[in-house]
This record gives sequence, structure tokens and C-alpha cells, in this order.
Amino acid sequence: MSLSFRLAFRQAFQLAFLLFACAFSLGAGAFQRDTLPFGVKVNGIENRYPVFGVYASPGEMLRLELVDADPAGVQATFDNVFLNPTDGVLRLKMPAQPGTHRLELKSADGTASMRLNVFVMWRHDTFSNNPLNGYRIGAYPRQPLNGLAVYEAPQNFVEVTRENADLQVSPNFLLKQFVCKQSEGYPKYVVLRPELLQKLEMVLAALNTEKPAVTRFTVMSGYRTPAYNRAIGNGQYSYHVWGGAADVFVDMTGDGQMDDINGDGRIDRGDAAWLADFVDNLERKGHFADRLIGGIGIYAPNAAHGPFTHIDARGFKARW
Repeated sequence: MSLSFRLAFRQAFQLAFLLFACAFSLGAGAFQRDTLPFGVKVNGIENRYPVFGVYASPGEMLRLELVDADPAGVQATFDNVFLNPTDGVLRLKMPAQPGTHRLELKSADGTASMRLNVFVMWRHDTFSNNPLNGYRIGAYPRQPLNGLAVYEAPQNFVEVTRENADLQVSPNFLLKQFVCKQSEGYPKYVVLRPELLQKLEMVLAALNTEKPAVTRFTVMSGYRTPAYNRAIGNGQYSYHVWGGAADVFVDMTGDGQMDDINGDGRIDRGDAAWLADFVDNLERKGHFADRLIGGIGIYAPNAAHGPFTHIDARGFKARW
């Protein structure tokens, strides 16, 4: 790729950042804090939120373990078909075709319910440059960073369409907020780690306790395809490429940039640093499980965007 083409490409995507900032500032509506008295553990990750995303391969036997729940007191349906938890475990054979499904769990007395939006994903050869149903993804590195499992190339991708883009992947975040900013139309494809969503929800809840007026994050950049990540000049092992990172800022005024969150009368790098310090303090106080430990980055404003903070859940500490 020539230097002039790369610069033009970068400028185009920087403009896209500005356009998407306002579009993705709103999450799933009014801030939702509640958790449930029971949970469901899927692939080692326990969820107690009333709504959450689950990601599965075609034909996979998905195992969901009920936590703090009497199986006899739980009503379960998958796409409105009743299920029978056996020994506190739901075993669901996923459809052979990719698509979006709905798993609902309700207490027998109707006082608590959980909706799991189940995404049966598309398989794709991520070591090639072949597009997936016309969508450019690009090639992942064949060698994981330092041999770490969290940097193994993903083999499955969530399909995002106009019909499912507004689905909640957690109480305060929508699927469309994490889609890569490259310009292709629908369908789009995304990798999204549940650990990231849990961490963002925990940070937002703690921030709302500290500053009740803050009820949402703008996700400026979530998932990035390797092709897009390369085009904007980022390193190949950016955790955005693995669906575990988000660049966020607080924008309760709706003007498309970070609010004066540190209260010094200016909107600058100090606001991103304040948010970064807030997340760092949560981590140092043991607020996150080990798998949610991650990177925190501070970014100053420039001609293309305002200040923002990078948050990820890579499983080990990193700061910049």
C-alpha cells in the first residue's frame, strides 16, 4: 500500500470515527443496574445480568449451568420451545446454520427473568485474506502473542444485520456499538468477548455510583478487523482485533465528545486520564476477576476525535 493511499485511507476512517461517535453514543436505553439472584455459567463465564449475549458455533452442544437456582423452579425456553434443565444444566444443540436466537429463563413465581441473546456464528478461515460473505476481515497472525490463548485467531464471527444490530449484548450495550468502522454494508461481522462486556458494565455501574449523571458510554471503537486495524496503522496485536477492547468516553451532553468529567472546566487529555485512573483504581482494589484484568490507555484529542480511554479485558495488566 503506497504512503499516499495509506494517508487517504486513514483520513477517511478518522472522519468515520466522528460520524459514528454520535450514532453510537446511546446504549440500550435508560441505565440498567440490576442483577439477578440466580445466574447461568456458559464456557466458564457466569452471568447474572437480566440480558446478555451468548456466542456459539454451528452444531455446538452448548452447556449452560444454573447457579443459585433450583432447576424445578426455573422455566426455560429456547425460541419459545420449552426446555427441561437436568441436574441444573441446560444442554442445547445449536442449529447448523448461523443466526440469532433467544433463550429465556424465568423463576416459577415470575419475579426474575433472564434473556440470553444467542448468536450462532459463522466459521471463517482467519489466516487467509478471503472475505466472509463479501465482508473484508483480513488475515490474523498465525502465532498468538507470546503464545497466549487470548491471542489465538478467532474461528467464528457474529453476523450483524439490520435486523439484529440493536440487540442487547449486555444491559447497557448493543451489538451495533462494537462493529468495526470499515465502510462495507450489511452483513457485517464482529468478534465480541463476554469478558469485555462484563468489565464495561462493572465500570459503568461504579462510575454511575460515583457520578449519578453518568449513565452510558460512547463506544468510539470496538472490534476491528485485521484489515481495518492495519489500514489505520495500529500494531497487529491490538486487542481490538480479538474483540476484547473498547475505546470509550462519557458523552451525556450528546455533542460527540468527552464531557468535562474531571470538572476542571476543560475537555482535554485530563478527562481521559481521570477515567483511566478510575478504572485503574477499581482494578487495584480487586474489583475485577483475573480474567477481566487488562489494558488501560489514555488518548488526547486531535483533529479527528476528542479525548478517550481504552479499556480491555486481556487477562493481564497493561498501561499506556
